[in-house]
Amino acid sequence: MPLQPLYLEWLSEPDGRVLRAKAANLRQLRITWNMSLRKALGHLNAASMLWYLTIALISIDTEIDKRHDGQVLGSDWGSLAWMLGILGVWIFASAGIAHRTRSSARAQSTVTEWRQNLTALANGFEPQPSQRATFTSMITADGDSVVENPRFTASGLEFGSLTTTRPGSTTWHYLAATLPAPLPRLVLDSTSNNASRSDLPPHFGPLQRISLEREFDRAFVTYAPVDNRADALYVLSPEVMSELVQHASDYNVEIVDDTLVLFTAAPTDFTDAQSWNAVYTLVNTVVPRLIERTQRFVDERLPRPHRSLATAFGRTAFEGTAAQPVASPVAPPVAVGVLAGAPVPLIARSGRRFVAQRRPWRLSSFLRGAGMYLAYFVGYFVPIVLIFAAIMSITDGRP
Repeated sequence: MPLQPLYLEWLSEPDGRVLRAKAANLRQLRITWNMSLRKALGHLNAASMLWYLTIALISIDTEIDKRHDGQVLGSDWGSLAWMLGILGVWIFASAGIAHRTRSSARAQSTVTEWRQNLTALANGFEPQPSQRATFTSMITADGDSVVENPRFTASGLEFGSLTTTRPGSTTWHYLAATLPAPLPRLVLDSTSNNASRSDLPPHFGPLQRISLEREFDRAFVTYAPVDNRADALYVLSPEVMSELVQHASDYNVEIVDDTLVLFTAAPTDFTDAQSWNAVYTLVNTVVPRLIERTQRFVDERLPRPHRSLATAFGRTAFEGTAAQPVASPVAPPVAVGVLAGAPVPLIARSGRRFVAQRRPWRLSSFLRGAGMYLAYFVGYFVPIVLIFAAIMSITDGRP
């Protein structure tokens, strides 16, 4: 089944509609609040005001009861005036700070994030940022230092932007797909994104440069293990090389076991239609070609195929028995650029999900939620009750 045409209207929708769709998504995920440092500081400030008012009123009430024998004197009214004055200045200053911090840039950042999230959902990809590496590659060699954000996923496929927490690290635009079977290591260094030297990270391992067709060598520098040149030649068939040159010449390519990774250091903006069209082209042309080629690859030196994306790409895994790459005589030919289980839209045009996603229950989520409710109880409910009680005590039976 062909990939559905890209739906990119969320990239140009009015800001208000984007924010309404964001709110609807969070409600469907049962996320009624989205805490940030700014919001946390705002809640802390508001709770501090309530507790200041509580302590001040209780102090005044104690003064009236113990020293003035229940009579409200002029000095008590003066204390109330001072208290309200300080509280008014506090509120005025807080409002000014909140207005300045709630800048248009911050609001636009939220809109920008959700433009790309809604575009991903409309095309069948789930926004799932990660604070660690989710696949094996030379660009994820730092492991736990890797940050993948934004990151969009579907079955056996993900793409987005990747960097590390190290200062000055490169930001990579990447696409990673799971192959039907593990392959020998293969690295293609795109010549179009190199300046004075290669832009590849220094994680080659024992690879050597090999030469293929002249046109392909102009587009890519190919590296493969010393004893796997024949395997590389099998995987890089003329059809695969043609697709890579035509549609992925700006990307470095790496195959590690059963993972295909295309990556480039070029900046990528997922609020730009061109970025989505580039990913769409890779998923619709290059990835199926390599899936099809991998489908027929058998190597006795490697583990047997342990999982397959054949159903997602309209193919059935083939397990051969030869000791070298062979072509299956029974594998049916499959048209390039088709995905039998192509990603389907996850949201309607209104922005609401077709099926509300259930968040998995986790103890950490339960404890975090319980802590939030406790903080709200102590910060807001308790002082409000005490303020009411203090006001009633001051005014009860007094002129």
